[in-house]
Amino acid sequence: MAGELQLALAYELTPENAPRFASDIVAQAASQGIVLDYSATTIDWLDSVVDSLRAGGVIVEQVPEVLFGFGCVLGVCIPHSAWVAAAFAVPIGLRLADGTTVDPVGHAFSTLAAGERFASFYKAHA
Repeated sequence: MAGELQLALAYELTPENAPRFASDIVAQAASQGIVLDYSATTIDWLDSVVDSLRAGGVIVEQVPEVLFGFGCVLGVCIPHSAWVAAAFAVPIGLRLADGTTVDPVGHAFSTLAAGERFASFYKAHA
């Protein structure tokens, strides 16, 4: 899991920076002509990229920063939520409107490692 990995991140790992990490993924996609608008279409794109990585035999340890960034994108896609410090392997989480705190970054790692889907997290929390 992410807590055991060394992440080389562009910014300090704080709740305030989670949207910046997401914006970096959006900018990288845009440089390849892919528009990510934090909608359900963005979630589908995340799932398709992870499906391709898995099909190519890529493992978590090879792409931890990508998965971290994808988790931040997932979190930004969830309406009426806010990034907070949390006791997850990566110490940020998403506080939902009902007060529950969830782990979109941890879920992103599970998409590759355990075959989870971004869409399932999104549907459960959006």
